[in-house]
Parts: sequence; C-alpha cells; structure tokens
Amino acid sequence: MSLYRQRAVVIACVLIAVLATVGLVWTQDGVNPTTWLGAVVVLFIVLIGLLDPWLRHSGATAPSTTGQLTGAVRALATATTSQLRVEAELRELLRPCQLNVTWSAAAPELADPKCQPAALSGSTDELVPWYRRLPSRRLVVLGPAGSGKSSLATLLALGLLEDAAPNDPLPLVLPLGAWNPRVDLRTWMTQRLRDDYPALRNIELYGSYAADLLIEQRRILPILDAFDEVPANLRISALQGIDRAMPPATPVVLTSRRRAYTSTVAKTGPLRNAHIVELASVAEETLAEVLRGSSSRVGASRWEPLLLQLRHDPNGPLAAALGSPLMVWLTRTKYADVATNPTELLDPNRFPDRTTIEEFLLDELVPTLFPEEDAEHLPMTSDHWRPEQARMWLEFLAARMQQRELPWWELRRLVHRYWLTVLGAISLGLLTALSVGMMVALVNKLTVLDVASWTGASAGCLVSVGTLVNATSKGRNASAAVRFGAARSMLVVSLVSGTAVGLVFGAMFGADPGLISGLSVAIATALRFSLGSPVELSRPPSPEATMARDRALVGLVCLVFGVGVGSAAALLFGAGRTGMVWLGFSAGALLGFVLAVMSRNWWWFTVARAWLAMRGRLPYRLLEFLEDAHKLGVLRQVGARYQFRHARIQDHLAKDSTLEQSRSNALR
Repeated sequence: MSLYRQRAVVIACVLIAVLATVGLVWTQDGVNPTTWLGAVVVLFIVLIGLLDPWLRHSGATAPSTTGQLTGAVRALATATTSQLRVEAELRELLRPCQLNVTWSAAAPELADPKCQPAALSGSTDELVPWYRRLPSRRLVVLGPAGSGKSSLATLLALGLLEDAAPNDPLPLVLPLGAWNPRVDLRTWMTQRLRDDYPALRNIELYGSYAADLLIEQRRILPILDAFDEVPANLRISALQGIDRAMPPATPVVLTSRRRAYTSTVAKTGPLRNAHIVELASVAEETLAEVLRGSSSRVGASRWEPLLLQLRHDPNGPLAAALGSPLMVWLTRTKYADVATNPTELLDPNRFPDRTTIEEFLLDELVPTLFPEEDAEHLPMTSDHWRPEQARMWLEFLAARMQQRELPWWELRRLVHRYWLTVLGAISLGLLTALSVGMMVALVNKLTVLDVASWTGASAGCLVSVGTLVNATSKGRNASAAVRFGAARSMLVVSLVSGTAVGLVFGAMFGADPGLISGLSVAIATALRFSLGSPVELSRPPSPEATMARDRALVGLVCLVFGVGVGSAAALLFGAGRTGMVWLGFSAGALLGFVLAVMSRNWWWFTVARAWLAMRGRLPYRLLEFLEDAHKLGVLRQVGARYQFRHARIQDHLAKDSTLEQSRSNALR
C-alpha cells in the first residue's frame, strides 16, 4: 500500500470513529442510534472499498514489472547510501581519519588460471576506479584479522553507490557469518533483503516477488564479507555454493582471511574468473599521518616517541601490532584524551611481544569508551552507562550472539526457547483473562462475578495454548508471509472480522452494542492491514524504526478496541456512568493489546528484554544502549542488525565472559 493510501485509510478510520461517537452523543436529541450507526457502517464500507488496493487491481499476483524493480533499486540505493555513509563516518573510515590501505596481487595459485590479467595493486584513494577497471569485476580480498577487509568492503559499496551509472547493480554488503551454506546463496540473499527492507513486500508499490527478482535479474552486486566466519566444516560447500549462485560473468566481491580461503581453495579450486588481492600492513608513513591528523597540534606531539620507535625498530612488537588497521583504531581510541600517554606501549617489561600489546588494547576498549565520568572527546550518548555494567552486557552479547549479529526481532534467541514461550503465553493469557472477565462482569452488571471469573479464566487458557502453538510452529518470519487472493483485501478481511464480532455482541447485548463493537473491530483490522505494510524503502533500515512501527500499530489497535468497548458500555449503562464506561474502555484496550501483539515481533522482544533485564544480563533500555555502543564504535550496523565492529573484539569479550563464568563456578 502506498503512503498516500495509508494516510487516506487512517483519515477515513478517524472520520468513521468521530461520526460514530457524535451519533452516540446526539441520541438524546432524538436521533435513532441504530439508524445512525448503520449509516456509519455503510459509509465505512464505501470508503474502505474505494481505498482497497486489492479491489482496484483485481487481486493480481503478477511478478514485479521492470519499472517497479527500477524504482525499488533507486529507493534501495538512497537508503543504502545513507546508512553506509553514517557507518563510514562512525567508524572513521573517511578522511581525515582514513587509513590509506594498499593491496597487491596474491599468490598465482590462488587465482583462476583463466582469469584475464589486470593491474592488481592499488590503495583506498583509488578503490572505485580500480575496481571498475577489473575485466570481470569479480574480486577476492584476502588479509589477516583486522587488516581492513570489512572496511574496504564498506568503502567499495559506498563509492560504487555515489558514482553509480544508471544500469549499475546495487552493491550490498552481506556478512557470510550469518549464512548457512546448506541454504542456496540466492535464497539467503533474498531473505536478507526481505528482512532488512520490509517495504519490498509492499505489492502495490513494487509488485510481487520484488526481492526474488532483484536477485534473479542480477540487479544486486553482492559484497560477501568474512568468508572465514563460515564454520570450517562448511567452507567447501560455501565456496561451491558461491560459484553456483554467481556464474563467471556475474560481478561479486568476497573477503576472507588468507588461511581460511587458501585451505578451501586447495580442496575445491579458486572462485572462477576472480582476481585475488592481498591487503598489506599499514605503512609507517600512513600510520604517522593518521595519528598526527587525528589529534590537536598539542596532542600530536604525544605520538612522536612511538613513531620514532617504529622507525628505529620496524620489525619489533609495536610495529607488528600497529600494522593492523584494527589495532591502529584501538590505539587512537585508547589515547584520544590528551591526558593519556601512549608512550607506555614502549615499556618492554609490560609489553614484551605483539600479543600482549593487542590484548591490552582490547582490554582497554570498553573502559575507554564507557568511562566513569563524561569525556568531551567521546560522542554524546543517551545516558551515562557505568563501565562495569557496559562490559558485562557486551560480554553477554558477545558470548550469546548467534552468527555474529543481533537483529532486535531475534532477541528471543538469547533466552531459552521454552522459558520465553511459556512466559509470553502466560502473560497474554493473564491479560486475556482480565479483559474478558471485565467484559463479562460489565454484561452482568457486576453481579455474577463467578461467571466472569470462569469465563475470563477459560479465555485466558485458550489464548495461552494458542500462543504456545503459534510460537512453536510458525517460526520467526510468520508475520512476513505474503498474502494472496481475498486475504489481501483490506475490505474483505475487515468485514469478515467486524461482522463476526458484531453478530456475537449483537446477539448478547442488542443491535447498538453489536454495531459499535463490530465497527470497532473492522476499523482496527483496517488500520492494522494498512499500517502493517511498510512503505519507506528509501529510508535507511534501523532497529528503532522497525520496532516503532510495530509499537505504533499495537497502540492504535488498543485505542480503537478501547473506544469501541467503552462506547458499547456507554450504550448499555448510559454515558453518565463514567466508572462503567472507563471499565469498558480498559477491557477493550486490554483485549485489543492481546489481539495486536500475538503476531508482532515487538511483544516477544519486550518479553525477552524484560526477562534478561531482571536477571541483569542486559539493560531494559536495550536499543538505547546498543545505539550508544554503535555511536562509540564498539558495534556496527548492517541493515537493521547490529554486529560487533570486528570479530576479534567479539571473541575477546566472549572469552572474558567465559573466564568470568568459570571463576564463578569454581567459587561455588
């Protein structure tokens, strides 16, 4: 559904609600409420019918047209460019902090012998033109841990987007650590597009199967990052899967640690028609330029003893450690405050080798970015997080984060599945029991409390069982299922649900309560139908935006149900009985909440977040903490998912978490 039609549906629903409420107020002036509500229902049907995209397009399920796919690529390019630019700035990949990494051709045995010759040397300054000159635009980038492979992938994607020709494919950075090679690569890429850009499922704007066709028609240039993060026993299948999914004439970029790629190539052969380059260590001149350029004139002098040592001993432990862009960033972060003294790294007793220097810098990262007192050189954050808490939370995430990334809608995976499912089902059951019990008590004018209690308890048990079945059978992407046929019609779905509820309430309480209750359910269904369809494909995906959409939808449904049942209570007891009206509003809002959240990821995220916060594993304001960690550079964002800036940081924090747990167990 288009943004224009979404707004029109909201306005129409608000208009219908206002007219229904006005009619109820006017009943004391002689207006027949049944006639008025019947007319309002007819008007609702007409308005929603006019706005229903399924009726206007006869429910066709034809694949996306060329024009729709072109529009989708343009919108995706806008969103991806914005996100990559923000990422590059936060990770200090742009000038003046940019490290000018260089590369050269790798060993000939790693390349396809049939691959056409090319100039396989260059630097970050000439990255995009150099890549465009490659005959096949198929590239494998090798390098040790922390050598800048992921940063190079980000800069390449950003450069290609900012210098794109009309028919160029859209570069998309995809972390291979999240891919199971038992799944076809194109299928996985399609699912990533759907998850990170849910607006692609908007059939009215982009047609059916938009994500599938973008992949199949080669409109996406996959930049497959971190091949080494694929489990070792699956790397052969992974490289073969990449070769099958990406024929020799298809552009593709792959990054990997050298050892992981070479050991796989020895058994399967190289990626067909791909050029192979290897990143070089950071040169002393480049390091000096970056360290001096990132400090004030006074602060720059603090680096001179280190730079002198590097020139004096180019093969020493300090030079070996600072040859990695990751360690350069950690060093700059640790000593960004002018009150610090980087010359402590020159102490041979504390730092006899490269490993001790690297472990020290990794240990100091969290205390440096989450200091006890606010620091002027750090970005502004939403709160002052205590360093010991921040480290504990990050260690928990590092140890429990699956496939090296955390989509907010999968926070439930950090909790034992059965505990979370039972907790969520019991919570919804209790809310249902409370809301239904209140409604039954209203019907019986609060005189037959036993009936209300038993009815509420029965309804709560049914909802709990239904939630258990739903949570264990549908899977995490059930809410993203594509509708076909009449199920895509906003009018049909609203009428069916509203009629069913209206008939039940009408049989129990009379025509007027039946009409107002059915109309309320129909309005809530129409709002959920329209607002549940994302439209903003050109905006960068973010956890906050996707969660806010879920939360807003739940709030709207609660409000509509509350107003509907409250109005029915006013009809039954009279508007002067404010206590009864508010009781009806509360019961309706609770019931609307239960019906709205059963299929929304926001509910399960909230349950998991509350459970983990009660146990001290994570903060309750989790998204704010993650965004602050992202601003500070500990995390990075890929699509709508968070990852640690580098696998080395995650592994270090996860190791610390394991050691702490071992100590705790030993003390017990």
